[in-house]
Amino acid sequence: FTPGWGDDVLPFIDTAAQIGYDAVEIPLMYPDAFDAAGARQRLREHHLACTCGTGLNPAEDISSLDADIRRKGMERLLRCTQLCEELGSDCLGGVLYAPWGLRTPRTQFAANRAWAVECLRSVADQAAHRGVTLSLEVLNRYESSFVNTIAEGRQLLAEIGCRNVRLHFDTFHAHIEEKNLAQAIRAGGADIFHVHLCDNNRGAPGSGAIDFDAVLDALREIGYTRYLMVENFVVPD
Repeated sequence: FTPGWGDDVLPFIDTAAQIGYDAVEIPLMYPDAFDAAGARQRLREHHLACTCGTGLNPAEDISSLDADIRRKGMERLLRCTQLCEELGSDCLGGVLYAPWGLRTPRTQFAANRAWAVECLRSVADQAAHRGVTLSLEVLNRYESSFVNTIAEGRQLLAEIGCRNVRLHFDTFHAHIEEKNLAQAIRAGGADIFHVHLCDNNRGAPGSGAIDFDAVLDALREIGYTRYLMVENFVVPD
């Protein structure tokens, strides 16, 4: 509904309710400036549920080799889990492991990855007390080199070893990286906690090349009963 991640989303909670959505996703890109009380009031007025998402940046990065930057990254994620609790969201999805846009070769990133795993364990422990699951979004190779497929995501979950750290599946990214979207969903199974629907052209589901009937059938097969969030970008960036 907005051209920028930092725009005021509160009026669009009303819009989503009028259209007929059951839930909205709130981007916590600027968590310290977010009006949680106002959002909570509007959600209650419309009887809407919500999920939340965020992303790290180079100044707030749990994969950094700089301890101060890692600390700021953890503080960001913990603040977001606090907002999730205030809004009644059990899900914090998005790019929670490294800055969005990171494309460092993996052979040069081993130490950073180890720090990300350690920090995610710590954040997950505190998020569990707030009833929040961290859902790690699997991105395409042009937006991240950290994790690009469901198989790689499951390997990362095994390294972290926390029950409230799961995967965030996005059809736009998966269409680029997976050989077969439905097979990837079946392989992900119960590890998939959150889903974004978007066609390959970043348009509404059904406006491009993705077979959404196959996607939805696979989600039913794995017993997925949570929200299907529509994430479309009208402008190319």
